[in-house]
Amino acid sequence: MTTIGQLPPAASVSDSDEIAIFQNGQTLAATRAQILAGTQAALTLPANTLLGNGSSGTAAPGAISIGANLAVSGNTLSATAAPFVIPSLTTGGVPGVADTVPLGQGGANVGVPYATFMSGMGNVSGLPGGALTATASGATTVRTVAALAANAVSIEDFGAKGDGVTDDGAALLAAIASGMPVRFGAKTYAIAGECDITGTACTLLGVPGLTVLTRPGQTKIGTSAIAAWISVSAATFYADGIIFDGNSSITTDTMGVAVQAGCTKSLITRCLFRNMKGSNNGSGLTYLASDPTLTQHHVDNCEFTANAQHGLYANALDALSVTNCRAHDNAVNGIYVDSMDPTFTLKIRALHIISNTCWNNNCGIIVGNFIVNNLWSSPLVYGNANPDVLGAVIASNNCYSNLRYGIYISGRNILVSGNLCTNNSSIALSGAGILCDTGYCKITGNMITGNSAFGIDCGGSIYTEVDNNYINGALIGLNIGGGQYCTARANFIQDCTAVGIAVQNVEADGSGDTFNLACTGLSIIGNWITYAGSVAPIEVRDAAQNVLIEENVIYGKPGANMTTTMSIYTDTAIIRRNTLNFTTRWAVNPAAVNGVYTLTVPDIADAVTISQSTAPIASIVTLQGAKMAGQVTFAKVTNGGSGYTSATVSFSGTGTGAAGKVWLSGGVVIGIQMTNFGSGYGAGTTATISGNGAGATVTVQVGLPVWKNKELAIDCTAAVTFATAGSSPTQSNWTGAPITVPAGATIDWIGTGSGWRAARFTQNDYVSPNGDGSLTLKTQSGDMSLHPAGSGVVRIISDTESTGAVELIGRGSPLNVVTAPAGSTFRNLNGGVGSTFWVKQSGTDSANWVAVA
Repeated sequence: MTTIGQLPPAASVSDSDEIAIFQNGQTLAATRAQILAGTQAALTLPANTLLGNGSSGTAAPGAISIGANLAVSGNTLSATAAPFVIPSLTTGGVPGVADTVPLGQGGANVGVPYATFMSGMGNVSGLPGGALTATASGATTVRTVAALAANAVSIEDFGAKGDGVTDDGAALLAAIASGMPVRFGAKTYAIAGECDITGTACTLLGVPGLTVLTRPGQTKIGTSAIAAWISVSAATFYADGIIFDGNSSITTDTMGVAVQAGCTKSLITRCLFRNMKGSNNGSGLTYLASDPTLTQHHVDNCEFTANAQHGLYANALDALSVTNCRAHDNAVNGIYVDSMDPTFTLKIRALHIISNTCWNNNCGIIVGNFIVNNLWSSPLVYGNANPDVLGAVIASNNCYSNLRYGIYISGRNILVSGNLCTNNSSIALSGAGILCDTGYCKITGNMITGNSAFGIDCGGSIYTEVDNNYINGALIGLNIGGGQYCTARANFIQDCTAVGIAVQNVEADGSGDTFNLACTGLSIIGNWITYAGSVAPIEVRDAAQNVLIEENVIYGKPGANMTTTMSIYTDTAIIRRNTLNFTTRWAVNPAAVNGVYTLTVPDIADAVTISQSTAPIASIVTLQGAKMAGQVTFAKVTNGGSGYTSATVSFSGTGTGAAGKVWLSGGVVIGIQMTNFGSGYGAGTTATISGNGAGATVTVQVGLPVWKNKELAIDCTAAVTFATAGSSPTQSNWTGAPITVPAGATIDWIGTGSGWRAARFTQNDYVSPNGDGSLTLKTQSGDMSLHPAGSGVVRIISDTESTGAVELIGRGSPLNVVTAPAGSTFRNLNGGVGSTFWVKQSGTDSANWVAVA
């Protein structure tokens, strides 16, 4: 019999499947549904438990215990505690970083530290934080984050990449258009040119030393007359902490950062301008002309370097201050301010250039120019009539190791003070520590050191005072010639290698272009000059006119050539009270020179002492005068003529070799510069001007003249005779005869231009005080006359008779006509027996005259 276990298994079971059952003694078929119909499950469970599955997988139902605060009542599960209501919880404090925040996370309840919870807010997209409030550091008012963020915008807010490659120019302009200050990060931002900044105001804020704006390319797309990389015409402009890098690989002739005339107020601080390579316009920062508009521009603590032209270039504008900046390694000038307006309309006013440092430029600082048409044309034409600069202070700058000039100043009413200029002018015979082609200016208190061609060069200036400067080691310490009405006062000039103070009648630049002036009205007063070798402490050349040289202290070191102390080649010099090595009187004695008994005195001397003399002195000359005998020392223009564009000068006389250069200005001859003094010349030497003009004439000076009003006191410790006839230079005196000065007496001579005039002397040849107290009057020849003036008389008095008697002459009888005291005499020049000689017998009236012969 087949058992159930032997049957094949069913594939599935459903309610309609039949199962064999035994019912009422019969084996019957019943479906699964019939078997289960009406069946109710019954489970046995412990009290207070629930039926469930306590495991995570599939399992038979099990008992689940009821936890705390829960109870089963009938078919109801309920809580025995009060409901959990958050507002009813105890008030807590400010959450700490370690407090736990409950969360449902991944289908489970979790506790998250408060710090972790808050750190995730940044990952929530679109989470608005602007309404959050904060107090700015150091402030007192709470503001929203949105308000604080509006203080400035970041260029990245407008799409900038800051990768140094992507052009962020559009983002920059959009950020500026927001009206907020624009902040830059410590990145490199590529800004293609031309980038035009317009509007009311623009503020750019970078990270000093780390924010770089660089130029990836340049296209002329702006509206400025000359293309620029960044053109600023916003009314106000502020920039701080930005490196403006023009990119040295871009050589397009554009300006770098250009501040246009429309920008009237700017403040640029802690910025660097570099690598602008335009051949004509490649300056780091440029201010375009805005005069006469009133402006306020200040550049402070900035740096300018490696630019093809100037570091900072400013045209005609008002109230520019450049302070505490550094300009170095620029191909032309470090700081350059100049109008360059050929119509002379635009000016530079109220300029400050203070406390800057400039090195390794062609010129450190240049302010204005001396060019008549303001154009750098060739040949240059100079003049003072139309100054570029009207009012400036150039002070406390440090300019060193520049190729030509430390500081170059031209204009009117400029104060150049307290600057340090060291080792400028590395080109031989060119440049200076300070060059001042100025009018109505003052150069004071500057320190110039090193082997510059000139310490201070003021050639061609007018009404300029150069005082209290210290100059050490230049080829020429101070050049102040070729100008008019200037003063060199109280300067300390030490160890120059050629000339301490140099004065040319006509000054010219290195190209031979003159300043259109001939020197006059110059004073050199109270300077201290130290020299050695053959250096000339003070040198005046080519008939510079009306030169006052007074109270200068000159110290010659051992080996100094005393004959060069004063080298003054002019006929109108006042030279007085100067000292050499603190000597006030020089011991000199006459000697025969070419058969002439000559007294040779130092050019600087105001007083000398003669201890012996063996013959009448027939010539008084200076050391330089003796040296230059027979040479043409200068040719003085007496008529400039007209119409000259070229001219030459030639010399005629007994000598040979004299030559000179003709200086012209406006078709007129203004001076002759001697290029060779020649030799062997004498009286009658002449000069002729040849050229395409007419009318120019000159006079020639052979040797040195005796300067007009030169004072020379000669102390005679032995009797000395000074000749009159045949003396050369002439030695004149009121007597017309030789003068003998007794031992112990002094004679004072005054220069006349052509010779000497005895002003004061002991008249021993006519009045001889005797050792016994008596006095002898004598003449050298001819009569001795007594000549009272007007109604004066010859009166004889004594210590006891103060009224005395008078000796009178007249015509006719004195009786009742001539009043005189008793004892007086009267000579009747008409003569006659018994009526020629009269004596007053008594009284003081006109009576009592008696004829005695």
